[in-house]
Amino acid sequence: MAQFGHLKSLAVNGDDTARYTFYEIEGSPALLVSPATSVNKPFFNAVLRKSKEAARKLRGRKGQIPTDAQLLEVRRQDAKLFVEFIVRGWEDVIDADGEAVEFDAEAGYDFLMAIPSDMFDDLRAFCLDISNFRGLEDEAMDPEEQEDLSGN
Repeated sequence: MAQFGHLKSLAVNGDDTARYTFYEIEGSPALLVSPATSVNKPFFNAVLRKSKEAARKLRGRKGQIPTDAQLLEVRRQDAKLFVEFIVRGWEDVIDADGEAVEFDAEAGYDFLMAIPSDMFDDLRAFCLDISNFRGLEDEAMDPEEQEDLSGN
């Protein structure tokens, strides 16, 4: 029987993090994020619960295009889930007055709701791509940089 134990080193877990930079935003703020996949079990379970709730609300609406209000509600729910389970910290995030903003759940939610939808979609796509969290040992962040990102 063939042995493939060496492949276990490729596994990613829900606590792994990667840096996502918004180059389009002045100052290039960066978020420290976790995977938005099934390896992040608390996130995945929350998504499943929200999906069931959404399916119940949409029953009987076959063929109807979602309204702007419904799309905004989905965005709000996604932003809440990301702040709770995906975004672990940030750096170089500034407010309208040019002041640095400390990361917390409320500020994180406000930031995710303030960025354009396409930028949130890009962040989501990055977090859904598990390869962004694999093999980071070679590019490991020094502990001080990780502490800065986490807001500690």
